[in-house]
Amino acid sequence: MSKHSPFSSAMGGYKPALILGVFLLTLGGLYTTMRLSLLSTASAFAGLAIAQSNVDLSQKYIPSPGSPGFYGGNSSAAVTIDQHSLLLDGKRIMVFSGEFHPWRLPSIPLWRDVLEKMKAAGFNSVSIYLHWGLTEGKPGVLNFEGHRSVTKFLDVAQSVGILVIVRPGPYINAETSGGGFPGWLTNFKDAARSNGTDFTAAWKPYIREVSKFVAPYQYPAGPVILVQSENEFSMDDPSNRYTYGHTDHMKWIMEEMRENGITKVPITHNDYRSGGQYASGAAKVDLYAWDGYPLGFDCSHPNVWNEVDSSLNANHQKWNPAEPLYLAEYQGGAFDPWNGPGYGACYNLINEQFANVFYKNSYAAGTYLQNLYMTYGGTNWGNLATPTVYTSYDYGSAISEDRSLTVKYGELKLQGLFLHATPHYHLAGRISTGTSLSTSNQIFTTHLATPQNQNLYVVRQTTNANTARVEFDLRVNTTKGEVTLKNVALNGRESKIIVSEYPFGSSILGYTSAEVATWTTLDGSDHIVLYTSNQTTTTALYTNSTSATSSSSSMTASVSSGTALISGSPSSSGLTRVTVGKTSVWVADKAWLAPRIWQPRVSGTSGNGRYDLSPRTGSVLVFGPYLVRNATIKGSTIAINGDLKSGTTTELEVLAPSSVKSVTFNGKSVKVSKTALGTLKGSIVTKDLTPKLPSLKALKWKCTDSLPEVAVKFDDSKWVVATKNSTARPVEFQPLGGKTVLYSDEYGFHAGNLLYRGKFESKATGVRLSVQGGYNFGFSAFLNGQFLGSGQGRSGSDAAGGIDLVNATYTFPAGLVGKENVLTVVVDNMGLDEDWNSRDEFKAPRGIRGYELLGGGDFSSWKLTGNVDGEDTKDIIRGPLNQGGLYVERIGAIYPGYSTASWNTTGCSPFTGISKAGITAYKAKFALNIDQNTDVPVAFKFERTPTSNYRVMLYVNGWQFGRFTSNFGPQTVYPIPEGILNHRGENDILLTLWSLDAAGAKVANVELAPTIILSSSKEIIRGLAA
Repeated sequence: MSKHSPFSSAMGGYKPALILGVFLLTLGGLYTTMRLSLLSTASAFAGLAIAQSNVDLSQKYIPSPGSPGFYGGNSSAAVTIDQHSLLLDGKRIMVFSGEFHPWRLPSIPLWRDVLEKMKAAGFNSVSIYLHWGLTEGKPGVLNFEGHRSVTKFLDVAQSVGILVIVRPGPYINAETSGGGFPGWLTNFKDAARSNGTDFTAAWKPYIREVSKFVAPYQYPAGPVILVQSENEFSMDDPSNRYTYGHTDHMKWIMEEMRENGITKVPITHNDYRSGGQYASGAAKVDLYAWDGYPLGFDCSHPNVWNEVDSSLNANHQKWNPAEPLYLAEYQGGAFDPWNGPGYGACYNLINEQFANVFYKNSYAAGTYLQNLYMTYGGTNWGNLATPTVYTSYDYGSAISEDRSLTVKYGELKLQGLFLHATPHYHLAGRISTGTSLSTSNQIFTTHLATPQNQNLYVVRQTTNANTARVEFDLRVNTTKGEVTLKNVALNGRESKIIVSEYPFGSSILGYTSAEVATWTTLDGSDHIVLYTSNQTTTTALYTNSTSATSSSSSMTASVSSGTALISGSPSSSGLTRVTVGKTSVWVADKAWLAPRIWQPRVSGTSGNGRYDLSPRTGSVLVFGPYLVRNATIKGSTIAINGDLKSGTTTELEVLAPSSVKSVTFNGKSVKVSKTALGTLKGSIVTKDLTPKLPSLKALKWKCTDSLPEVAVKFDDSKWVVATKNSTARPVEFQPLGGKTVLYSDEYGFHAGNLLYRGKFESKATGVRLSVQGGYNFGFSAFLNGQFLGSGQGRSGSDAAGGIDLVNATYTFPAGLVGKENVLTVVVDNMGLDEDWNSRDEFKAPRGIRGYELLGGGDFSSWKLTGNVDGEDTKDIIRGPLNQGGLYVERIGAIYPGYSTASWNTTGCSPFTGISKAGITAYKAKFALNIDQNTDVPVAFKFERTPTSNYRVMLYVNGWQFGRFTSNFGPQTVYPIPEGILNHRGENDILLTLWSLDAAGAKVANVELAPTIILSSSKEIIRGLAA
């Protein structure tokens, strides 16, 4: 291990008490003006061992048993860590990461679009879960095709130039069915997430194959920088009989990874809270991390905030002070339950204000690796969802489900640009916290400083309950003495990072009451971009120049005693430039700047420089477009690629080297001229690109009965006969009646709708059923073709409590029972529960859990069916979680090639619906002709009838991309990714309409609608995903 931190090495190993002398000897004549500042700094450094510290803590590092070692100074690996950061090839980086699940966006060409958007916002890393359940639908049969392909995703990431954190589980949680476990695992007697022999043998092939796929992509050969073992795994709860003390489970996963090639990057784990699990001990990981969701998931009260976490730094120092603080999942949004307020409310809870206050609090604690869960959420297509959530997994993320950019995206962009532009942040120790540096006791300041006296002051309100504007003065240190910044303001829930002695290029900003966005050096001249909102700013720039000029009368500039003083307020729109010698200070209003600023890299990006967003790479500044994906300079032309809003005029402004004389955008020349600011500026007119979409009401619909199984004579000869009379599940999941176990998973049906046919010959008078399908599930029961009744669950978030199990008793109508009788039960299975608590909750039964004939006799046989082909999925592209077991699914009617020649045409329309309880399928085709140079996400937009108990499944070209439940909601808009929907050709859609009411149901309305319309340079998608 290294015995010297970068600080102690640079200073020759001096102790903090001697640092003051070094500064004084170096700066000589500045002693008088610096004295107070340096004395306060030096005294604070003496106590840094218990806070973010520049004291070398490497001796406190606890190696991971069996690891090749990744600690800086004691490892030859290309990826190393120390207390200050993760390092690539010995160079410090801020890991600014966002969560994205490729399998929630199965149109593979759109992966590039999302990754390019993330990188454009300053994300230099993406974190991905891999899904065991999607990959191994049958024990021993692993399928990494299509959207499950590890290597395809890593290839795209490497091409885009974004680093990757791989998180394969085997358990992932993620609001997905079974938490990512395959359904067949529910039948194991072994507890999941334990040291059990059978459970261990089950996950090993999956982890082995994933590791082999990932190994060639470890940095520096590829983009992978970290691999995570397990997920929020707790084994220290004595009350948990399943996993208490099961350290070997974690250790064995790491061993399997390392044995199969994961030896070049650190292995991590995300503790569900900062509890120190796997920060030490036999299963200690290379880099310990934890998760944080400070506002939880109550989207119904988006204005209710908890306070920021003030214990981040203390917990870091307690558990792993020799490692960088890594928040492996920090709240980027929130999931919304069935019957919830919708993702608009979740966004309002975790909005740009949240990002501004809570993330800056994390930086104040010295967070050097941060992953935001989610940054792009995507869709729970098919049967991906756990019963808690519905089809959309938008999550209130910075990038919406339809891949459009939110206001929060702009806030994150400003943070990402700043963090990459400020490498000295990694070496800044904590000097003080509290209210003493400001003139208001409502303002809390965290003061960070490097040994070189480079300062960062993170200011926020002392309480999130204060939503009023507060103005205050702030005392900051400089090498020329303490300075008081006047009239700094926070607009309610707001935080700012104020800097002093800020180096950029060859220049130094003495101090500023504005915030730094980023900087770049062009033609030997330094350019720094500052922003503010609703306040006058004061900025000091050290200079040898004797004059300064401002482009605007609202900003004044003067030079005195080697310092240029800049003050004023920027325009509410546009840039103000203050030129001081060869240095330029650009100031803008935050609301104007955030959505418009882009900093594409144009040099230093060869090889692994492609991942570098620090000042080590050369960049230009572009202002105006909706999105800038990338830019290149060739000769005197800069070629910019990006997106523009339809029907708008975009003012494009470029700050580039003087050799650049012309500009192209998406390959088309833009007429530009040199402005008084020195930028190139021009206008891009984007015509109205709104496509003509067909009316779904005008289509030629065909329909067929999708519940013929209610007929007594229905041919069920190919169905599975239920023969089990016991189950290995925990005691709490044992049957509630009947001699035969009818759990669908016991017979190989793990997803989607289930159907049962029970036969009896007695003169029974009724039946008692216990049906379990997860929160919000539904079922209907029929005897000899006649409707008996339906039942439904309830949301887990309901004030009255969630319902996932319904007990129902039905009296048979007089005269209905004959010699041969068939009870048919159809169940809307909402997926498997998760196993977050490691208590085998995911083994909760699905289907009929108990039964009893009333009035005498018993069932002579039970048969059941479920997802098509059971565990022998033949649709290897979509995989095992796309379909259920409805009749139209089993006959292949969901696919475009299926012939509907025998289907009805008269009176067939989902808008007419059905007049009785049951299920009808409606199928139609339509063509689209959307310009290939646009990005127009198209959604199916339903209208709810909350009083009508019906459910719709939406299939688009064979993909199930919507579960619409009219009475529960809240989702009504279902975006369909391009590639699932054919934007330039024919589309095949199928709707199943299930009325749980005897009176029947109809769809009030559903229409196609664009969610955003852009002229785009995204990858052109040709054809369909399958």
